[in-house]
Amino acid sequence: MMESLVKRFWSKVQKQSPDSCWEWQAYTNKNGYGWMYVDGASRPAHRISALLNNLIDSLSNPLHVLHRCDNPKCCNPKHLFLGTNKENVADRVSKGRTRAIPKHGEANGMSKLTKEQVGQIRGLYFAAQFSQSQLARKYGIRQNHVSRLVNQVRWGGVS
Repeated sequence: MMESLVKRFWSKVQKQSPDSCWEWQAYTNKNGYGWMYVDGASRPAHRISALLNNLIDSLSNPLHVLHRCDNPKCCNPKHLFLGTNKENVADRVSKGRTRAIPKHGEANGMSKLTKEQVGQIRGLYFAAQFSQSQLARKYGIRQNHVSRLVNQVRWGGVS
């Protein structure tokens, strides 16, 4: 089975010089990654390349296969390396491929409070002037949100 997979896989890759990208020539998904059916399931082409070149021991290996070249069609094993999900996300962010970086505090369009209001809520609560429920009503938010604010689960950098 492995021999037929090797032949079928490499017939869909355009090999160039050893250091250039070897691009997948068959089906690609909307993000440009090559895909191929193996054992009845669709698999990323660069992951199959990693398997065929002993970077991973099985297609179910939990590690991600990342691209040094940042070319989603590339199957050159010299351009591939392994990483955890956290490392994959960090690699994506460092290469500027993250669509939306989460915004916190006032920069988040969903925020109902300003930095100043968060400081007021904490001040009033810790001065024992208002309960969490009273503060929630006063500022138009839920009590559990006030709890997260006063315990610095949210807006941790604001005093």
